[in-house]
Amino acid sequence: MFVRLNRGYFDEAGDDGGEGGGAGGGSEPTVAELQAQIAALGESQTTLQQENDRLNGKITEANKHKKEQERAARDAQRAKAEADGNYEQLFKSSEVERESLTQQLTGLQSSIESKEINGAAMRIASNLAEGANIELLSEFITRRLKFAEGSIKVVDETGSLTVSSLDDLANEFAGSSRYASLIKGRQSSGGSASGGSSSGGAVKIMKRADFDALDPISQSKFMKDGGKLEI
Repeated sequence: MFVRLNRGYFDEAGDDGGEGGGAGGGSEPTVAELQAQIAALGESQTTLQQENDRLNGKITEANKHKKEQERAARDAQRAKAEADGNYEQLFKSSEVERESLTQQLTGLQSSIESKEINGAAMRIASNLAEGANIELLSEFITRRLKFAEGSIKVVDETGSLTVSSLDDLANEFAGSSRYASLIKGRQSSGGSASGGSSSGGAVKIMKRADFDALDPISQSKFMKDGGKLEI
């Protein structure tokens, strides 16, 4: 509804020469007339707002109905696939999830086993060596350990399982001339150590193959501690 607000009116009496105007003369609308027109505009605005709300409600309802139809279609497709015995896609989906969980479990188990082996190697090394030599010796001991059947086992130089215990392995390292330079109390004696004149202490000697097997940090520590490579 639209109402046109007229700014002027013609006074019919003006044509007759009456007071207040002549031909073509105008007069301002009264307060009552203005109020009436404003009220009419207000009613029109209210009507338009109600119509707008009604249209928005219909659009919202239509969107809701469309989403329900799409969801129902997806459910129907899945039900049809199951009814037709088409489990291939469902199987693939479950397999992907299973493989992911298996990888997580394997990684976690590997991490735990590695920590247990390193811990055991460090305990043996700390009883046989001292200072920086503990870490160096533990690396060699770690290579002789393997986690199998739920516990730490001792392996030989080729990686094959043995019947030796951790105590047996500790005794083997303690009496080995190969690692004498790392064993406390044996640095100045044994097949792989020789006396040194520097600072009155013993010179630690290691075979080149054993040195190359160490990580860069351990190699650096060995050399800083005055270690020498066997020629």
